[in-house]
Amino acid sequence: MMIAFDRVSLALGEFALKEISFRVREGDYFFIIGPSGAGKTILLEAIAGLYVPDKGRILLSGRDVSQIPPEKRGVGLVYQDYSLFPHMNVEKNIAFGLKMQGVPAMEMKRTVDNLISRFGIGNLRARSPMTLSGGEMQRVALARALATSPRVLLLDEPLSALDPSMKEYFIQELREVHQDTGLTIIQVSHDRHEILSLGTRMALIMDGCLEQEGSVREVYESPVSRRVAEFIGYENVIEGVTISSGDGECLIDAGGMQLRAPFAVPEGRPVTFCIGADEVVIHPCPVAPVNDENVIPGVVTSLTQAGYLTRAKIDAGITLTAVMIRETAEEMALKPGSRVSVSIRKKAIRVIVQD
Repeated sequence: MMIAFDRVSLALGEFALKEISFRVREGDYFFIIGPSGAGKTILLEAIAGLYVPDKGRILLSGRDVSQIPPEKRGVGLVYQDYSLFPHMNVEKNIAFGLKMQGVPAMEMKRTVDNLISRFGIGNLRARSPMTLSGGEMQRVALARALATSPRVLLLDEPLSALDPSMKEYFIQELREVHQDTGLTIIQVSHDRHEILSLGTRMALIMDGCLEQEGSVREVYESPVSRRVAEFIGYENVIEGVTISSGDGECLIDAGGMQLRAPFAVPEGRPVTFCIGADEVVIHPCPVAPVNDENVIPGVVTSLTQAGYLTRAKIDAGITLTAVMIRETAEEMALKPGSRVSVSIRKKAIRVIVQD
């Protein structure tokens, strides 16, 4: 199912969605991301029919459904807290939507049995949701949402309460559901790993406004603003000015640090550029640059351990953040005050031209 928001505005108390327009293609695994309070869940609920826009249209497969009730939209919705019915056992929870649709008993049993088998929850059939773990509730909630064969599946941060190993299990489960059914899936998430593992396209919402939409690769490789870059995880977001330009490249000066980037930006233009911390490579001694690299001298100012990773701050005229495997940092004997060289590939620099 194709889904489109056409200049949708919706006020809820002091919060408002403002002129939201984006398109979800049929078969997409589409992510809606943004800070808390940005309006992500409201967008899902508007697709499901729980809110009617004040202005604009919501289109499902080209049909304006803004006034169509939820039960007639062919949409399955799974909330962050799963919202299972506590007075029904697992089997009845999964069967609920089918029962409401008047599906014959034999067909309903066959569908429920197939879903129980698919999600490996046969031992939970008679259990109350109140006795289930987070991972078990997740499986039941997904089975219930899929029971009515929806044309689109809406997921509101479905993995946020799971531990890392269980989260990996469900990422694979959701990948298989998407591949096997061809469903259009829209998921709200804060988790970069989920987005990069599952997503085809995405939209970033901030303060009720659409900041950027595109393929997952486009958004991560070409953020359109400083706050988009910072939100999606760039640790080096830097202001500078171009001091020369030619042959499809520009030379940027930022606090005395000069970097060449593969963007044709006219001389004298202020720019914001961003570099992933994993793209900043530290060398323990001076190194000669290769064709696609910038090499800058610097001094380590701090080191922070985070599990198997080490995060380093380097004074290179301005502060750069680099991340590396902890063992590598130990082999290099890095410490505050260490003089190093930093190499950054030109194509790792994403330039945002300021207005």
